[in-house]
Amino acid sequence: MKILLLSVFLLAGTVLLAGCESSSPIESTPTKTDLLTGTVWMLQRALALGPGAGQTTDITYQFPYLSMAFTRDGKYQTAVHSGTWQFVDNETSILLDKDSSSQMTANIIELSASSLRFTITTLSATVTVPLDLSFAASQPATYTPLMNFETLWKEFDTRYSFFVVKNVNWDSVHAVYQPQVTTLTTDVQLFQIMSSMLGVLKDPHVSLTTPVGIYAYTGWYSRFPTNFLGATTIGRYLSADYGATAGGYMRYGKISGDLGYLYIGPNLTGDASSWGQAIDVIIDSLKTMKGIIVDIRSNGGGNDALGNIVAGRFADQQHVYSYVRWRSGPLHSDFTDYQASTIQPQGPRQFLKPVALLTNRRCLSSAEGTILMFKALPNVTVIGDTTGGGSANPIALTLPNGWGYRVSRWIQYTAQKTIFEGTGLPPNIPLWITPADSAAGRDAILERAIQYLY
Repeated sequence: MKILLLSVFLLAGTVLLAGCESSSPIESTPTKTDLLTGTVWMLQRALALGPGAGQTTDITYQFPYLSMAFTRDGKYQTAVHSGTWQFVDNETSILLDKDSSSQMTANIIELSASSLRFTITTLSATVTVPLDLSFAASQPATYTPLMNFETLWKEFDTRYSFFVVKNVNWDSVHAVYQPQVTTLTTDVQLFQIMSSMLGVLKDPHVSLTTPVGIYAYTGWYSRFPTNFLGATTIGRYLSADYGATAGGYMRYGKISGDLGYLYIGPNLTGDASSWGQAIDVIIDSLKTMKGIIVDIRSNGGGNDALGNIVAGRFADQQHVYSYVRWRSGPLHSDFTDYQASTIQPQGPRQFLKPVALLTNRRCLSSAEGTILMFKALPNVTVIGDTTGGGSANPIALTLPNGWGYRVSRWIQYTAQKTIFEGTGLPPNIPLWITPADSAAGRDAILERAIQYLY
């Protein structure tokens, strides 16, 4: 039986603990507010009640990663909604006011430092379902906040590749954030402290994934215009639209009859064989064109090998397009020697006539690797905006408490051995889409590429 439920699990709310000092040797008894707001609650069991008396159905599987938190200032937040809370009925129930639009009452069965259980009626468009929900405090006693903080800091200290490039003194960062962690630090507070620490790095490949929130640096693109109007606008420039291929990651057609167009995105994901077959069909279909516009704007990266498959169909011979050095020792300056990456002709046919490659700030990671491949080719001119500047080849790891995080572990260089982390790859012809262009539905970057190839 599939039961439609309004999600009641909470993600990331600020939990404030009021510390106090007392000269009395007698420890004060925590209030219900202390107990409720002292942790992030993780769901252990969800039972649907009824329809008959005493009948229950275990539906815990419908909540694979469900958490709940309350703040002292009377607020709560979930993955899908937020609102306010207050004790009612002599603190035997919790009134949840969701987004000031609907109320639900949670009738408390158990509330302690480690357990929370209540019944609640959850409404959907068609079903009213009484639930019995049991939660446990999310912070295991053996995994202290300080242990998790120190694990995260140390892993970055020994693995992270950009301390020298970004001029970050990691010991000084530790001195700022480590004292903020205490035995009373909640999951929400620990997440905020860790996120602030990682934010110093300003690295788009560094992330922290937890039940109470996800940290990821967005400044690499959020401070800049998009410079891409999307597929609908592109479609108006095509005289022939041949649709999408390679699992939807490549779209191609013709512009004005003698210019080809190929879009690659929104990322580099999929099967190498299907990508190879798709690009061979595209190259064969556009072989008579006087030039091709390859548009990789807003491609967030993925698999370098897929970019190599595409770029290899435009290569005249083997070229070194990039170098990498891996973090290799305990010192922040410990790296391997330069390792060259090459691009060479692939497939039965290569397109060696002029190519305009379109880029913007939201090109990152493997998309930038693909751009480096194209930039190494003599028939390619890059038009548009500077890229995002992120090339870290991160590794995914796990903290003792189960939280996931990613650490950058190499430095990638251009073919001229320059670092582009944090600065991006500049185009040959820089151009932005102005607000007036955007309002008019005019892709000035694409139009400049058409002008260039003609």
